[in-house]
Amino acid sequence: MKELTPDQLLTQLRQFGECPRIEAKKGIEIGASAMQTVCAFANEPGLGGGFLLLGVAEPDGQRGHFQVCGISNADKLLNDLQVNCREQFEQPISVQAEIVLLEGKKVICVFVPELEPAAKPCTFKGKFDSRNKRKTGVWRRGLNGDYECSQSELEPLLLAKSGMGYEQVLLPGAQWSDLDPSAISLYRFLRAKVRPEAEELQASDEEMLYALSLLEMQEGLWIPNVAGLLLFGKPLSLRRLLPAVRVDYVRIAGTQWVEDLDQRFMTTLDIREPLLRLIPKLEATILDDLPRHFHLDEGSTQRKDRPLLPQKVVREAVVNAVMHRDYRVHQPTLVVRYRNRIEIRNAGYSLKPEAMLGEMGSKLRNPILSAVLYDLNFAETKGSGIRTMRRLLEHAGLSAPVFHTNVMTNQFQATYLLHQLLSEEHLCWLKQFSHFHLSSHEAKALILTKETGAVDNAGLRAITGLDTLATSQLLGRLHRQYHLLIQGGAGPSTYYRLAESFEVPSRAASHGDAGDLDANAGDLDANAGDLDANAGDLDANAGDLDANAGDLPEALKKRINRLSAKARKESLWPVILWLCLLASRKSEWLANHLGRKEKHLRANHLSQMRKQGLLTYRYSEVVNHPEQAYITTEAGEAWLRQQEGIANDVRKAGEIQRHKSREGQQGIKKKS
Repeated sequence: MKELTPDQLLTQLRQFGECPRIEAKKGIEIGASAMQTVCAFANEPGLGGGFLLLGVAEPDGQRGHFQVCGISNADKLLNDLQVNCREQFEQPISVQAEIVLLEGKKVICVFVPELEPAAKPCTFKGKFDSRNKRKTGVWRRGLNGDYECSQSELEPLLLAKSGMGYEQVLLPGAQWSDLDPSAISLYRFLRAKVRPEAEELQASDEEMLYALSLLEMQEGLWIPNVAGLLLFGKPLSLRRLLPAVRVDYVRIAGTQWVEDLDQRFMTTLDIREPLLRLIPKLEATILDDLPRHFHLDEGSTQRKDRPLLPQKVVREAVVNAVMHRDYRVHQPTLVVRYRNRIEIRNAGYSLKPEAMLGEMGSKLRNPILSAVLYDLNFAETKGSGIRTMRRLLEHAGLSAPVFHTNVMTNQFQATYLLHQLLSEEHLCWLKQFSHFHLSSHEAKALILTKETGAVDNAGLRAITGLDTLATSQLLGRLHRQYHLLIQGGAGPSTYYRLAESFEVPSRAASHGDAGDLDANAGDLDANAGDLDANAGDLDANAGDLDANAGDLPEALKKRINRLSAKARKESLWPVILWLCLLASRKSEWLANHLGRKEKHLRANHLSQMRKQGLLTYRYSEVVNHPEQAYITTEAGEAWLRQQEGIANDVRKAGEIQRHKSREGQQGIKKKS
């Protein structure tokens, strides 16, 4: 068996519920459901296979956790499983299965390895409309179980089977004239600085780009592939051929995503340029927007102002985002500068497990792009970039970056905190817990909860380096033994909040020895804290207003009333986006007002809309946040305004909404 023992699998099931890599079934028979799970584990890219426990029942009304029910016909089930894996698929699948004892009962533990790209997709035999083959017969693993692929969802599997990545695809309409000669000249200049005698510099532009695998010959013409366009494409050509390939830099005044439709952001900058220009431009934008601190080198009499984040960290963060991005997904890379942190979000889960980030060795989603950036000293391919960032941040006295990778939603997020996680202010706040003799990891858990409002297993793992079980035990200790945290959610959606008596931190005057600048900053933080407290009251009131659907535009209410019980996404998605454009909405709120089951709405619509970049989480740092809600992204708003029959309604309602907002602001001014 791979990685986990049956006892560990059962422990994880009971603590976190079913997850992408673990599935439990009663095991009465080896039916369609079990074989669909086998097919999904074998197909899902980057999952590394999965575990199936037969003889373990899901929680029910009587038992709140997974229960070992055992199986009486283990030998027959084991034989049926092996026969089905040989006969039901177009190509046989080799699974590892054994009969084990769990809590004194027989259970079958099955490990299904992920197939090599050349062997995918694993496909059910038979005609369409059978239980296992309604569309394509290819099953994949989703957030809430297994699902059958559509033709479009098959494309990445088929591309990988052919040995091609998306960066090698030739887009319809692409031509040599889409490349920018000045970008090609820039490559020659940068490459000559690194290695003046490089052999490709002696060739013509066409021969050089062909040697770099950025061109293909078609009918006597040189055609750039996706990688060639990304590196050297003209901005207008990128807009035409790859419209979502850009980076959006957003500046937020506070610490949470802005919901005000009239003033969503302080500043925004959309960057759509070839990567050779985009990388230094985005790096300079981030550095220019960072606070700077005074520095005096030893033996020097001249001061230097250095950005709070080291330049090498910013460069590595930017290059990682564009180099490892999944360019198949039509979703811009988003860089958000909050008051206390920088978040970089892009499509493309990490090909390395989250626990292995920072270890030596790279897995490259875009090897052609990576090779070019490596040749120019933009990037390294030894897998040491994250380790270097952590070392530089530690040397600068800052917290390690927090990484979240999600295979199911195909998303990656990096968060860089702009303050020490255990700063002087935090240490002062922690003094109230001194009698608990907290470990450093326990202290970090409390501080992270204080900063973000809630903490979950994944978020705490990112800043402590603990494994899943150790993190779960730590959070459980703070909850059950010390009563400092309150548990919410269940299974994989478990989160923790501070106990009510500790929710409002005591702001002691702890900046007196830190100099005038720090003292002023402390005063500002105190004022900001008061503002945040007031904003919290406003949020609570806004939640009450949200509960009343009477404030919705008439055109939107009519569309909601016209939705049928089996409405498809063509009519349902525009309504969801419109609702989440007006205000952030919880999934239960959406389910209640749209007449849907919450679990079905999340699995079949909300998660897909997030995957396509149309929706985003309000609390992106803690996915399981108790107040988690959905917000329409800029891409979602643009998509909404392109839909026939609804665009005019949204535009008119938006004008009315802005008019009401201005009237309300004027009324407040008059009262004051």
